[in-house]
Amino acid sequence: MIRNRLITIVRTVRDRPALITGFALLLALVSGFAGYMLAAGSRGEQTTADSPDRRILYWYDPMVPGERYPGPGKSSMGMELIPKYADEAGAGGAVRVSAEVRQNLGVRTARVAFGNLSPSISAVGRVEVDERRIAEVQTLTPGFVEQLAVRAVGEPVGRGMRVATVYSPELYGAQQEYVALLNIRSSAITPGLKQAARQRLALLGLPQGAIRSLERSGEPQRSYAVFAPRSGVVTAIGARPGAKVEPGQSIVTLADISQVWVVAEVPEASMGQVRVGQPAVINFPAYAEEPRPGRIDYIFPTLDLEARTGRVRVTLANPGVRLKIGMFAQLSIAGTPTGGLVVPAEAVISTGKRNVVIVQRNNGFIPVEVEPGRTVGDMTEIRRGLAPNDIVVVSGQFLIDSEASLAGLIERLRRVPPSGSKPSAPAPAERGNPQPAAGPTR
Repeated sequence: MIRNRLITIVRTVRDRPALITGFALLLALVSGFAGYMLAAGSRGEQTTADSPDRRILYWYDPMVPGERYPGPGKSSMGMELIPKYADEAGAGGAVRVSAEVRQNLGVRTARVAFGNLSPSISAVGRVEVDERRIAEVQTLTPGFVEQLAVRAVGEPVGRGMRVATVYSPELYGAQQEYVALLNIRSSAITPGLKQAARQRLALLGLPQGAIRSLERSGEPQRSYAVFAPRSGVVTAIGARPGAKVEPGQSIVTLADISQVWVVAEVPEASMGQVRVGQPAVINFPAYAEEPRPGRIDYIFPTLDLEARTGRVRVTLANPGVRLKIGMFAQLSIAGTPTGGLVVPAEAVISTGKRNVVIVQRNNGFIPVEVEPGRTVGDMTEIRRGLAPNDIVVVSGQFLIDSEASLAGLIERLRRVPPSGSKPSAPAPAERGNPQPAAGPTR
C-alpha cells in the first residue's frame, strides 16, 4: 500500500511543475530563517555571556590552556569551557584575571620584603661518655685481687671509695724492709736510706695513710686497698677476685656522666656550613618537651666513608644523670643568617632551566625570571629579578602562568638571552613557519 501511495505522489508532481517550484521556495525560506536564528543566537551568547559590552576572543578550558574553541561547550577533557574576554589581555603584556575568577581560584599574593634567613642543619646524634672524664683504677705493682667492691657494669662509685683490695708480694717485702730500717739506730745506717725506702713504698702504690700506720705500728700489711680517684659509674671491669694484675692494668674503669657528649652525624654536603661555636638545639625522644640548647665545641677530622657523614660534638651538663649513655638525639644546628629579599617558597615556579615568579604589574600579572638563593623553611631568598614591595602570586599562579603562555609572554621571556651571553638563532619554526596559536576547533 505504501508503494502505491509513493507512485501516486511522484506522478502528481511530474504532472504539475508548479508544485515543484513552490516546494523548493518553501525549503529555501525555512533554511534561511533557521540560519539567521542560529547566527543571532551564537552572537548573543558570545556578547552576553557575562556582560553585553565585553567581547569574547575565544573559549577555553583552564586545565588544557593550549586548546581554543570558537564557542561554548566542553573541552577534550570533558570540562565546561569558559570565555576569554578581550579586556583580560591587560596592558603592557600583562595577563588580566577578573576578581571573580581570582576569588574562585583562591589566588593569593604576598609582598616582597627584606628578611633574614637563618638556615638550619638537621642531624641525628647519640649520647656518649665524655672521654675527658674517664678514670682507670689501677695497681702499680704486680699482685692478686683479693676483694672487689663492685661486681657489675653500671654501678655508681663515689670519689675515695675503696674499689678493690690487692695482695702484692713485692709491696709486702718492701714494707718489711722499711720496718727493719726503722728498728736500726740512725747512726748505724747510711743517711737517707730510710727516706729512700719510704719513697719506694709510695712508688709501689701504698697510700700515705698506710705508710704512716706502718711507721706507728711496725707491722707490714699483707694487702692494700685501691681507691676511686673520682665519682662515676663503672663502665668496665678488668679483673675479678683472684685474678692476677700487672702494673698499668685497669681493675675497674669509671666514667663521670655528670657531663656527657652528644655526637651527631652531619651529611657531607652540609659540613661546609658547620663551625665551632655554632648554636644548636638538641631534642631527645625521652624528653620531647625539653629541648636543650648547646654549642658545637668540636668537629671530628674524619669522615665516615660508607655513610658519607661527618661528626660534630656538643657537650651538655647532665644533672640528675637523666641523659643515659646511648640515647638518641635530634640536633638542629643554626647557620649564619643572611639578609636579602625573600618571598614565600611556593611563589617560585621552577621549570628545570629557569625560575619564574608571577608579579602583579600594570593592573595584571606578568611572569618575571628570577635568581633564587637558599630556601629556609617556607621562605626563599631572591638574588635578582624582583624589587622591594613587588607583589607576587603565591597561590593559583599556575593558571596565570598558563594564560601567560597562551599570550606568548613566557615565549618572549625565553627568547631573552641571559646576561653576558649572545642571543641564539631562532628555531626553524620561528623563521618562516610560525606554528598556529590556536588549538583544536570545533
